[in-house]
Amino acid sequence: MTSLEGNMAAPVAHFLSWSERNQQWLIAAIARLRSRIEAHGDTAGGVADSVAADTDCGFTPALIHCAQVFGLSPFERELLLLSVGLELDSGLRAALAALNHGSPYASYGSALALLTQPHWDALSPEAPLRYWRIVEPESGSALAQAPLRVDERIVHFITGVTASDTRLSGIARHVPAVLGDSLYGLLARRVAQSLHMENAHGRVVVLHGETEDTGAQRDLALAAAAELGRPVLWIAAHDLPTEAGELAAVARRVDREGALTGAIPVLAIGDANPETAAISFVARLLSAVLWLGTPHAALKSLPDRRRVARFELPAHDRERDHIGLMSKWRKAAPPTECTDETVGAELARAAGQFHLSAAAMDDLVENLIAAPAGERGEAVWGIARELARGGLDALAQRIETRVDFDDLVLPPAQIAILRDIARQLRNRERVYRDWGFGEKHARGQGLTALFSGESGTGKTLAAEAIANKVGLDLYRVDLAMLVSKYIGETEKNLKRLFDAAETSGAVLLFDEADALFGKRSEAKDSHDRYANIEVSYLLQRIESYRGLAILTTNMKSALDRAFLRRIRFVISFPFPDAPARERIWRKQFPDRVPLGSIDFSALARLNLAGGNIHSIVLNAAFRAADGAGRIDQSHLMEAARAEYAKLERSFTDGTGGGT
Repeated sequence: MTSLEGNMAAPVAHFLSWSERNQQWLIAAIARLRSRIEAHGDTAGGVADSVAADTDCGFTPALIHCAQVFGLSPFERELLLLSVGLELDSGLRAALAALNHGSPYASYGSALALLTQPHWDALSPEAPLRYWRIVEPESGSALAQAPLRVDERIVHFITGVTASDTRLSGIARHVPAVLGDSLYGLLARRVAQSLHMENAHGRVVVLHGETEDTGAQRDLALAAAAELGRPVLWIAAHDLPTEAGELAAVARRVDREGALTGAIPVLAIGDANPETAAISFVARLLSAVLWLGTPHAALKSLPDRRRVARFELPAHDRERDHIGLMSKWRKAAPPTECTDETVGAELARAAGQFHLSAAAMDDLVENLIAAPAGERGEAVWGIARELARGGLDALAQRIETRVDFDDLVLPPAQIAILRDIARQLRNRERVYRDWGFGEKHARGQGLTALFSGESGTGKTLAAEAIANKVGLDLYRVDLAMLVSKYIGETEKNLKRLFDAAETSGAVLLFDEADALFGKRSEAKDSHDRYANIEVSYLLQRIESYRGLAILTTNMKSALDRAFLRRIRFVISFPFPDAPARERIWRKQFPDRVPLGSIDFSALARLNLAGGNIHSIVLNAAFRAADGAGRIDQSHLMEAARAEYAKLERSFTDGTGGGT
């Protein structure tokens, strides 16, 4: 059943489908026209108009609908019947050939002589048949004698065959409208009302949002079309031709397709440059169009004073995301799975943490359906975490976290603070959203921690332990990629970083942060002023970031005091004493590693930080793997001697330490 059929179908007599009734009507109309032509155009004893003879048939045939939407006169309407009939009926071709000296083709000249209420202006390029490329004369002959060809898409439409315009292949395609859920219900109705207004002809309706969630824009467009009971003609801006003539032809065919089927053109801007083909395309359209993407200033200068209506998609909200995610899950999941409380609870938890786009929600649901039924609840968080990464991988280095708090060797006070950080990060939504603290304290909700201490004292491991505890990604920020000598570029880079991180709420680790977060200098010149602007901007973004930002430094005194006032947690990582070093040594060896005789108390006397100890153990393991096949004291001492040389420190006897 075609989309047009749904609009035109009436109660079906004798249980015939619309397609069957349309076919019967068309056969009868062609037969009446054939009889007239066989009678050499004599209408004295017959019906003057082959179409009008049966217009009151209880339903709207496709040809009559086509005539109505394009404003065809009785002559043009019958000429359309003649052109289609010649494609379908051999008897009609034979009858016309008998009058045209053997030629079975219709021309404007023969049509003027044979059909009802002829008028010459039907030949005009601005008349409906030629303007809409419905019936066109072949080139190379005089206009009145040129054979007429009916467009293939029109033939399929009038015969009730489901088809699309092949000239729009690769540019536009029909997409069924989908009723939205309560996530965009009210907004979809407002968009639909804007498209349905009396003066909506030629209106440009822009759907956009702060984050340009293309999936959400798509869902809203489909929901608005569903509110009107109309399909969508989907067009990607990057598929549009750039040559003016081709673009004009595409716009006219899109308008024609919309008139035939009621489809609403939807132009998805995406990453395309709207200054080129998209603006020119919209300027040539006669029908209303949905523009998905950032509104461009050139839309205000379109010809014919076209009205532009803008609708901004709401920003991410925990409850709204939860509703949308659950709605998608219920639509896709098997009935027995929809009531799974474990999956529902995990989806709610994921919606509270991750700002998933509509497309990411679709991917999450698809991946859950593919997972084993008994494992779907456990799989939700990991899938959502991966989908929420967005473009952050291109801006920072993701660190695989396998460390737990039990793996850290720190004083109890430091461990307690680290656990408190994880606790606040894990319960942020509950305290700020559910309990209302975010409304009472709108500012300063960012969670920032400063880890200070010598290199190798466990600052990065502590960050890994926090991220692992709360199940979030950890990203190490490369300051060299952010800081630029060009004015304003550093702020742009920081904005890209934090905007991408907001999607997942990932843990950001600014290693050796004093390089960027140092004391603001007195503004002696323009460079100093812009450097201070960078620091101020960073202060604002860290304070508003909903995740955890960890700053590490070897020199706490180098940090700006304005930063220290905004940092909620400050942890000093002490250089490990001998008992702590022994614990660090013992934790370095996996359970299945082959160990020989090792004197851990002697190793603990080596005055080294945890990072150096890790390097020594790893180097010793490679020495042992290439030799005896097990790690013993000699391998560790050889590796320790090499580590001391790297640090440019003296190594005395290998048992008493070095200085």
